[in-house]
Amino acid sequence: MDKVSIVNLLVGAVLPLIVALISKETWAGWVKGLLLAALSAAGGLGTEFVADPDAFRLSVAGWSAASAFVLGVAAHYGVYKGTTVQELLAKALYKAPAPADTSG
Repeated sequence: MDKVSIVNLLVGAVLPLIVALISKETWAGWVKGLLLAALSAAGGLGTEFVADPDAFRLSVAGWSAASAFVLGVAAHYGVYKGTTVQELLAKALYKAPAPADTSG
C-alpha cells in the first residue's frame, strides 16, 4: 500500500470528527452527510494532487474521495457515534441560544 492510500484512509477516518466539530448539533443528518461528501471530495482531490501534481488523474481522485466518504460513514456509525469524543466536538463550537426573558 502506498503512502497516498494510507493518508487517504487516515483522512477518511478523521472526517467524521471534523464534521462533528464544524457542524451544528441541530443540523439535519442529510446536511452533515453532504458536508462529509464535500470534505471527502476535497480530500480526494487534495491527496491526488499532492501525490503527483504533474500526473493528476481525476479518476484516481474520485476513487480516493469515494473511499474516504465510505470510510467516514463507516467510522461514524461503527466507531464514533454516541461516543464522548464526538459529543464534545459537536458542542465545542456550538453555543446554545440564551433563553428569552419572559418576565414581561
